[in-house]
Amino acid sequence: MSLAFLYNVASCIAYALVSAAYGSLYYVERRRGYLFVALIFLAYTIDIVLLFMYEFVPEFAMQFEGARNAYPMFHTAYNMVVILLYRLVLGSLLSRRFSPIEGFFWAVCMMVAWASGASSVETVALWREFLFARLLALWVIGYGACCLVAELQHMSRWRWVFSLVLVLVYALGETATYLDFFGQANGGGFASPRKAPVEVMALCFTVAAYVFLAHHRRMRNAKLAESLVPWIAREYGLTKREEVLLSLLEKGASNKEIAEQEYISVNTVKTHISNVYAKLGVSSRDELAQKLREELRGRKRAGF
Repeated sequence: MSLAFLYNVASCIAYALVSAAYGSLYYVERRRGYLFVALIFLAYTIDIVLLFMYEFVPEFAMQFEGARNAYPMFHTAYNMVVILLYRLVLGSLLSRRFSPIEGFFWAVCMMVAWASGASSVETVALWREFLFARLLALWVIGYGACCLVAELQHMSRWRWVFSLVLVLVYALGETATYLDFFGQANGGGFASPRKAPVEVMALCFTVAAYVFLAHHRRMRNAKLAESLVPWIAREYGLTKREEVLLSLLEKGASNKEIAEQEYISVNTVKTHISNVYAKLGVSSRDELAQKLREELRGRKRAGF
């Protein structure tokens, strides 16, 4: 089994899993940025599947070349949609929507690039498509850089860092694509459908997407843990004093620390803790910790 085969399979699985994960996040949280990320990785998945079939199924490669020559506009449309999705993801991270002027600019560039595919002169069509596609890509990079500078003091650190990664990796990928295009133009010959700069960029975004998922899960767990004590207090009928003590117990405070913080005696603390144990059906701190973990897992499964 060749390395190329394993690479294609691994990439396809990774892209599909990211697409499914962000699609699930969109379904739960209804944030459009997650939907746009899911669509980008869906496009990556389709692309890697086509490349896999192109390289390992000779009959498909012949049909693919014929279709690409007969319908070049579909390739143009695919590139434009991917660039647009990057802009939408960046806009979601930076909380920036399309203005009417920017929308008009995108519409004009996309229509001209699409129309260029109908040109009878192949060289003219190729250069027009490249020009307007790269123009929109440069717009995404420049727009993102300007917004990052403007939002440096206003955005959360994680969102700003992920936005910066998006812009930097995309800019490097576009630079490599630009150089690759001119190398092929000068060297002649038909371009291979596999573009190394695009795949490197996709892999970088995949790593960033998984890192963000891990961060999102960690933040979600922290929020669930913060809201767990009030929820348990309501469910098990704890008093306000017992709720405060449960919160301190959850953080690992000792009886003496609780007494000092709440300005009550150690004996009073022990009495309240005994009441908490009785209501929750536990008899020790270890059992309480286990009870809290079980309740947290239950809230996650319930979709809280």
